[in-house]
Amino acid sequence: MRAACLASLTVLAACFLPAMVAGQRRRQLTDETFEHLTQAATGQTTGVWMVNFCSPSGKVCKELAPAWEDLGKELLQEQLFLSTVDVHNNQQLRQRFSIQSLPTILLFRDRKMYRFDGKLIPGSDYKALLRAFAQEGYTSQTPEEVPPVPSPFAWLLKAAEQKVATVRAAAAQGDLQGLALAVLPVLLVCLLAMLLMGVNLSRSSKSKRD
Repeated sequence: MRAACLASLTVLAACFLPAMVAGQRRRQLTDETFEHLTQAATGQTTGVWMVNFCSPSGKVCKELAPAWEDLGKELLQEQLFLSTVDVHNNQQLRQRFSIQSLPTILLFRDRKMYRFDGKLIPGSDYKALLRAFAQEGYTSQTPEEVPPVPSPFAWLLKAAEQKVATVRAAAAQGDLQGLALAVLPVLLVCLLAMLLMGVNLSRSSKSKRD
């Protein structure tokens, strides 16, 4: 009986999960929702995803938006989902995927990652270029391993390193105001990191005693 129930739940999940994902396709992916929806590093049972890491206010991103939306509607039937990430508001994803230039378009397929290296020249057929890449063009690219989801501590450590670099630059330039503004976030990040380490050590000690 239990096996039959589990089998039924599995079938229902297989039927409704793609529909749930499709319902959220047009929403922007965020630090909190990216892995849950795409499953880029953990199985990809929701389908293939092509993600545009961009700045909504950027000129190229604005020009690309209509073609991106139209292509997303067309490829939906193929279980290929198009979505976007605002890199300015989702720094964890920007760091995780090493986004340097905007827009950066990544295809996530079979737990691998492919970078679109075509030229998005104004006036060109954006939709045709991206369709070709999503359906077959990606095979000419070298597949990359999908970076794992970073732990909160790893992200904090990265943020701390960046702030330290900012402090050093301000000190080298003799910018006292900039130095003061940079030091406070560094102290707060370090304090939070220490608190997290303390919590982890406490849990580890408790588990050993148990």
